[in-house]
Amino acid sequence: MPSQLTSTFDLLGKGAGGVAIFAAGIVLGTRHLSFNQTILGTVLLKNIVFPLIVLLIMWIAGTPAVLRRLVVIALAIPTATMPSTLAIRFGVNEKELASTQFWSTAFSLVTLSAFVLALA
Repeated sequence: MPSQLTSTFDLLGKGAGGVAIFAAGIVLGTRHLSFNQTILGTVLLKNIVFPLIVLLIMWIAGTPAVLRRLVVIALAIPTATMPSTLAIRFGVNEKELASTQFWSTAFSLVTLSAFVLALA
């Protein structure tokens, strides 16, 4: 990759975390949060079930352990801000997606830590 692109992508990568936290703060600060069975199910699927299914498939396929760890940890991170942003933009399930984003982030303290420890 040309060095000009590398430095550009490096700069974008360094700024992405801060922008994501800022966007999450705006979304969560402007929406009333709730908790129900649908949100719980979505969070459990996103934070636990999906990474486990991918881990199993990669294990069966004989994927190298390092790649399995990287992929599963990447999948176990909390729900991104983009679904909530799009929900707000189009006025569809805003409260549910903002709540899912919040609870996914809160539960990730436990679930992401468990995946990191289990795959270490």
